[in-house]
Amino acid sequence: MCEFCDNFSAGVIIDLSKTNFDDASRPDALLVEDDAANRLLVRLHLEELGLNVKDVATFNEATDAFKASHFSLVMLHIGVDPLKGLELCRVIRSKSTVPILAMTDRDSIISEQMWIAAGADDYLARPVDINIMSSRVAQQLKRGNSKRLPAGDVLQWGQLKMDLGMHEFFVDGKPVALTKTEFQIVQLLLEKPLQVFSREQILSSIGSLNGPMAPNVIDTHASRIRSKIRKVGGPEVIRVVRSVGFRLAPEVTQ
Repeated sequence: MCEFCDNFSAGVIIDLSKTNFDDASRPDALLVEDDAANRLLVRLHLEELGLNVKDVATFNEATDAFKASHFSLVMLHIGVDPLKGLELCRVIRSKSTVPILAMTDRDSIISEQMWIAAGADDYLARPVDINIMSSRVAQQLKRGNSKRLPAGDVLQWGQLKMDLGMHEFFVDGKPVALTKTEFQIVQLLLEKPLQVFSREQILSSIGSLNGPMAPNVIDTHASRIRSKIRKVGGPEVIRVVRSVGFRLAPEVTQ
């Protein structure tokens, strides 16, 4: 095993001035974080631990960086649009076995189980505890390639099918055109079809909680989605849970 991995797995914080690493031999990490303060904190600590760090703030910047370089580790968090973070995790896992560490918000609608299902190897709660982060990063680097198999880009529940890579939605094989917001709502429900989501949770997950949308706007979107599904002969699949929110109906076929 390399000197870096021996020291790192033993919990030693590496002083770069005392190592014989050149820039080409240090592990490369891709850091995706839309919170500038946290991005700087995590970047500085990763560099202190001996990694070369490419840090970006958006989904598009992350996909471009991932295509352009080879990384030994990916750490990601997109708090403004959590579903984009989940989609990014799935996209990376569909193409690579690089270890992925997700940074999660305690009050996020995206659960740790959803991150694991999307292809993440592990997760860290924000605000990040530096000691825990060091341990988790060490574990992933020591392990090397992820043991997770590349994941697919398709979500399915009964007659509903969503291709995230192509940004397409189908009901019983028939294409249904959705707006960006409608697509995000359906994606959220398909990610965890047995869970009931409140209106506020849905707004938070699609990045609109602090924007111009009010919680009751979700009812309008849900009604439009139902109408579009009905037009192609689909079932009443989005159900209202009184005084709580929305969920998908049990899997049904015609």
